Amino acid sequence: MQIEVEELNPKLSRFRTMFKAAVEKQKPWRRNAKTDYKFYFGDQWDESDRQALRKQKRPAITINRVRPFVNLISGYQRINRYEPDFKPRTAKDLDLCKVRKGVTKYIMDSCKFNKQESRYFMDGVIGGLGWAEVAYEFDYHAMDGKVYIKRRSPFDIYVDPESREPDLSDAEYVIDAKWVSKNDLIRTYPEFKEDIETFTQLRDQDEDLDNEELEPVWYDAKKKKCRLITVWYKDYKQKTYYAVGGQIVTRENLVPGMMPTQTFRVPQTEIRCYVMLGDVELEDIPSPYKHGRFPFVPYYAYYIGEEGEEPAGIVRDLQDVQREHNKRRSQFLHLINTMANRGWFLRKGQPQTKKQLETAGSTPGVVVEYEQDPPKQFDTTQVPTVFAQFDQKCSEDFREISGINEAMLGQEMAAGISGKAIELRQRQAVTQVAGLFDNLRETKEMILHLLWGSQGAPGLIPQYYTEEKTFRILGDNGQEEFITVNQPQVVGYDWLGNAIHQTLNDLSVGEFDIVISEAPATPTQRIAQYYGLLELLKLMPPNVQMLFADMVIEASDFDNKEELKQRLQAALQPQAPPQQLPPGQGGGPPPGQPGQPGIVPQGVAAQAMQAAL
Repeated sequence: MQIEVEELNPKLSRFRTMFKAAVEKQKPWRRNAKTDYKFYFGDQWDESDRQALRKQKRPAITINRVRPFVNLISGYQRINRYEPDFKPRTAKDLDLCKVRKGVTKYIMDSCKFNKQESRYFMDGVIGGLGWAEVAYEFDYHAMDGKVYIKRRSPFDIYVDPESREPDLSDAEYVIDAKWVSKNDLIRTYPEFKEDIETFTQLRDQDEDLDNEELEPVWYDAKKKKCRLITVWYKDYKQKTYYAVGGQIVTRENLVPGMMPTQTFRVPQTEIRCYVMLGDVELEDIPSPYKHGRFPFVPYYAYYIGEEGEEPAGIVRDLQDVQREHNKRRSQFLHLINTMANRGWFLRKGQPQTKKQLETAGSTPGVVVEYEQDPPKQFDTTQVPTVFAQFDQKCSEDFREISGINEAMLGQEMAAGISGKAIELRQRQAVTQVAGLFDNLRETKEMILHLLWGSQGAPGLIPQYYTEEKTFRILGDNGQEEFITVNQPQVVGYDWLGNAIHQTLNDLSVGEFDIVISEAPATPTQRIAQYYGLLELLKLMPPNVQMLFADMVIEASDFDNKEELKQRLQAALQPQAPPQQLPPGQGGGPPPGQPGQPGIVPQGVAAQAMQAAL
């Protein structure tokens, strides 16, 4: 039994057509991206070339030079992470921005964002495209929910083929197509159990079962899995507003007795979610999120958005160099293997000697009897130097194409090169790949916009975190603090005695701008700031240095820096004035002298502090 598309309802037929159009548009990229991943993991030979070498009894070796380049860029990203920050638009929003930064840090830590970010960054570096999903899930066992950010496979997400903008602002739909088992589907949609059972037993007409090279679209017969299609699409409507007494209200806010002076309609864009399984429509609902955006964020390594362009990573341009390197090395190994048995020079007319050489000429320790002139073996000591020249050229090609030089790779450089010259070479290499990290910062900024939203379109945090909740955040002094958000408080009473309530640390109010810090939050950066403070202290008088000593300790990586700060504060606290004794009683040096207990001269304290640091 075949499923005829004409028999389907118009909406289902429309979304099936949209999905097939997106699949068709992404086919070239998917094919090239899968090759990119194969090259990264070391599968770098075409099967036809491998079979040809096997027939000739020649080796097909792989020396993977792609992976070190990818790992270097990935490692650089992992040790140079950029922190989000919130800039207030008004003075009263300053404290709320600090709370938002702490809450954002807590949520990112709880969902292991650093790990997820590195994973979709790696997807982009290898295949050109990575995806992050920003959503909310509810745990029915704990009766609580949480916001999560996780990496999604770039082969599961399909975008409107007419979209060109990297931020998906011009996309009409984004499709999440993931493979699930029949049992999982039935548990999720028990009311469609019969339809799901029927679907798994039929062959959809969109599947080409005779061509094994084609990727299945709806049903994978080998894995016995179905493709659950979730279409996030834009729906355009007109919303009516009313002008009443200088205010703009909606129909829901109209109160009996209000006399609108003007009525006008405004186009509205709504995100909806349509779920289908082959020819079965499972649900069509409004998006559960109020930010008005798709819950997916792309990361592009190299992508401009021109017609016919497809995303690419650094592996794409290194494939030909890697193939040439593998084939040349395989040929070189074959040459080495055959040099010990290249053959013999033998004068004509010695049939017995020829027979012995043919049967046992390459056997170690063989004894050959000859009648006239002794046989002479081919020269096996000379290795063609052209192979070394090609190897050197290949290394240059890898560095020139990737933009990563030997200084950034940490390889040995020519003698006599100064440290400053090496640092300059490293900076040149970083400049070559700066676009990768600039695009990563844009992706992180888009994720933050999904978390917090904008005015009139709240993000996931203000939408779902509306109840009183306590978070563990980092305070201004770098220490962990506990802060309660959405905490109702009574701030006073009106003239009738009714309590006036106010919400402390309300996550749904305030105006701010989201930025990504320019300086990476890394140990190297912290050390640089630490030594910068030390150099600054040297320019200050000794009595002023003590005012900044706690900042120097805080910038350090000392394990016991809190204890150091407490001792410093205790030493700098003003002492209580000594009790006046009658003349002739008491002893010790006069007040204010260095020998008096509890008092330390500022100069001595400054010197001790410098020695300790």
